[in-house]
Amino acid sequence: MWACVSLGGRNFTILPDPREGNTLSQRGIYRFLRHPMYTAVLLCGIAVSFGAPSLWRWIALGTCLVVLVLKVLYEEGELSAKHPGYRQVMRGVPRLFPGIW
Repeated sequence: MWACVSLGGRNFTILPDPREGNTLSQRGIYRFLRHPMYTAVLLCGIAVSFGAPSLWRWIALGTCLVVLVLKVLYEEGELSAKHPGYRQVMRGVPRLFPGIW
């Protein structure tokens, strides 16, 4: 919820392509993470996988991780094309997990 509020209504989309007229958000949780909604999805998957472990849950979590990493890379490419200063603005802000990536 914090990510949705921090992002702002005009910027929110479930698609990796930025909306027309979007702006770069650097407020709220976006000061600490570039993709906090994806982090939340992964944290929920980790909790389920540890809370009720099974091979299929771990496979699903691994698949989700791969898909979200690919989505992050695609989305950042689109944001960089649309906002030339994106990489500079996001320098030092972790993508998904502080200290990891």
